[in-house]
Amino acid sequence: MKDLNTHFKIGEFNQINSTDYSSGFSKFNIPTNEWYKGKLPHRDKIGLLQFITFRQADSLTQNVLTEIALELEHMVEQKKKVEKRKRYEYWLDQGLGSCALAHREMAMKTQTTLLHHDPGKYDLIAWSIMPNHVHTLIKTKIKLGKIIQSWKSYTGRWAIKHNAKLNLGIEIDSHQFWMADYWDRYIRNKDHFNNTIRYILNNPAKANLPKDHIAYEFRGLRIW
Repeated sequence: MKDLNTHFKIGEFNQINSTDYSSGFSKFNIPTNEWYKGKLPHRDKIGLLQFITFRQADSLTQNVLTEIALELEHMVEQKKKVEKRKRYEYWLDQGLGSCALAHREMAMKTQTTLLHHDPGKYDLIAWSIMPNHVHTLIKTKIKLGKIIQSWKSYTGRWAIKHNAKLNLGIEIDSHQFWMADYWDRYIRNKDHFNNTIRYILNNPAKANLPKDHIAYEFRGLRIW
């Protein structure tokens, strides 16, 4: 295994040989039984390459959510889905909420959790731990919902337990660290694969975080 961690620069990542992962690519003709719905639709087929984003519960304020809803109100449904995600990504990068993941201990615990079941339950390919959200690219070996639930359940309990000690800034009466739902996007081909890795690794720079921010440390790329 080749293990590359931390200190990525804008444009440093070019591309990798995705041959070993090509079995995880997926086209658009998807059987309906591979989908399930929470507040967002999710595809949960084992063996897929999936780009996942999950965020802290306080990362988007109600005012921001209302503003996004109003902006998208008159768009056609298909365009609305794409634009909604773009707007959410923009606002996540503004660093709203407690940003507990900007604390070194919390970021380390989250990264350790992502690595814990790699490669047993999934292949963890790339990740970026931002101040209030997390991006990962994985190839699943069990159901995607179970993977994300295990990540959020363990790290969420840990965050609440250590909130006061580490001064994470979570509301004192809060019992929810992560937003219940998440975004997933299946990888279609080699270009999509490489562009996704590039997006994940460059996310701290895209969010205009200063070069000494710990988000630059808590990124990784693991190629088998």
